[in-house]
Amino acid sequence: MTSMEPAPHPGNQACTPWGFWATTAYGMAAIVAWMATQLSVAFLVLAAIGVGRNASDFEVETLASHALTIALATILAMPAPIAVIAAAARLRRCAVADYLALRSPKPADLIVGLIFIAVLLPLGDLSSWMTGRDLVPAAVVEAYRSARSSGTLVLLALALVVAAPLMEELLFRGFLFRGYAASRLGPWGAIALTSLGWAVMHVQYEAFYIVQIFVLGLAFGWLRWRSGSTTLTVILHGIVNALALMQVAFIVEQAAP
Repeated sequence: MTSMEPAPHPGNQACTPWGFWATTAYGMAAIVAWMATQLSVAFLVLAAIGVGRNASDFEVETLASHALTIALATILAMPAPIAVIAAAARLRRCAVADYLALRSPKPADLIVGLIFIAVLLPLGDLSSWMTGRDLVPAAVVEAYRSARSSGTLVLLALALVVAAPLMEELLFRGFLFRGYAASRLGPWGAIALTSLGWAVMHVQYEAFYIVQIFVLGLAFGWLRWRSGSTTLTVILHGIVNALALMQVAFIVEQAAP
């Protein structure tokens, strides 16, 4: 047992996770399933509302449908990758909830997580301000504005605060972390590698914001190891996204005429 490995939780002893390469293969399959479903849903949404009927109205219609497309693609694509990693856990003859560490976090771990958020988010904003960048990526602001104009704010909030954190945490801090931590990488390597993969997945942002996401991923990974609970990072991820959405709302509404 490494120095960073927590005491096993009840029910874990009989469940041996997949090795490094199998974990990576199943993780990649989940990501492919997620991307394919997202693209399919996005295409169907854009086709249903008639975006691109002619070149003159493409830009206006794309903006108006931006939030709707993001929200539906995020929500409806969520089951596909979760199904892949759940099947992988079952093929290992493990209970899915046990393999993905879906257990209630202790109050002390939740408090530590909230303290991390209270420190890291202002530091992220400070670094953005000191480097002359927007506090929130332009893509998020554009999504909020299009949701506001099209009346789909509730749907966008559901996608960003519930669906995205659930899918991403179950994949990265749940499935991938479990396999990588038990491999030669150990917990430290698992924290670093899952944080890197999670950060790189956010290709819609510029490199500066991806680095910020990587740092947040390191914190989430450490909290996942400390608590033995992926449920904790799902909750914290949802809180971070909710705060970011509230920040965007304040920025946009203040600038609105």
